[in-house]
Amino acid sequence: MEFDNLADLRVLLATAETGSLTAAGRRCGLSTAAVSAAMKRLERTLGARLFERTTRSVRPTPEGDVMIEHARRALELVAEGQARVRAGCGDLSGTIRLTASTAMAHQVLAPWLADFAAAHPGVTIDLQVSDAHLDFVRDGVDLALRYGPLPDSTHIARLLAPGHRIACASPAYLARHGTPAHPTELQAHDCITYQVRGRLLNSWSFAPASGALDGAVEVRVRGRLACDTAAIAQLWAREGRGVIYQAEPDLGDALPSGALVRLFPGLVGAPAPLYAVLPSQRYVPARVKVLIDALAALFTRPAAAGA
Repeated sequence: MEFDNLADLRVLLATAETGSLTAAGRRCGLSTAAVSAAMKRLERTLGARLFERTTRSVRPTPEGDVMIEHARRALELVAEGQARVRAGCGDLSGTIRLTASTAMAHQVLAPWLADFAAAHPGVTIDLQVSDAHLDFVRDGVDLALRYGPLPDSTHIARLLAPGHRIACASPAYLARHGTPAHPTELQAHDCITYQVRGRLLNSWSFAPASGALDGAVEVRVRGRLACDTAAIAQLWAREGRGVIYQAEPDLGDALPSGALVRLFPGLVGAPAPLYAVLPSQRYVPARVKVLIDALAALFTRPAAAGA
């Protein structure tokens, strides 16, 4: 039996993304019974069970995961075709759901994405700001900006900036507490820490920028301020509250403007290459390709990388 109902595909995606037949019904303007009937219709057509249902949740089966990904691609292709026809096959159009870290969003992306949207009136930007990794399927993400190394090899990634973490502090803080000459001296300083992928980043490594093997050091730091977002940590550092250890792209204009001063210029911290990440084997709309190219250009500029 062939499948020929796009509405059922939309219900399938809504169910996967909300984890609930009732919530999927609200999103699609259908009753819970109608959503259940659509799922049964799909399963009957495909000859496979797509969801494991309990009284509290609905979870995709392995077969369901395959169908969900292909349904998403199919609907994107249809939406892209409709958008191009309406736009005369010229201008970009449609929504881009992008996720990035808090510091990246606040210091770099917020103004830049607004300018990108202004340059492409048919494009809608939906920026999801989180230091946690959102799920491409569950959260409906088109593109993620993430620091490597990337744990999931099934994703497609394009390097935007090589980068490392660097230690820095405000001129006011250094005037009060002195400038450390070596990373081991950080143990006597207030170091602002924050969570990275759910773990507190309080072990800071450094190595010679020349790539020499000698001179590498790892320092366990501490301080009176810790948080779960990189943006707050950077705000505290700009206010003179302590030393931070952050990826270069996240710093935005902090170094060029003098708001923060780089410590240990002959050393670099842990590698933090920035990638544009896409789900694997998924159709990439033209609007997303153009955005990735624009981001690649953005992060080749010295100011954007905090150089």
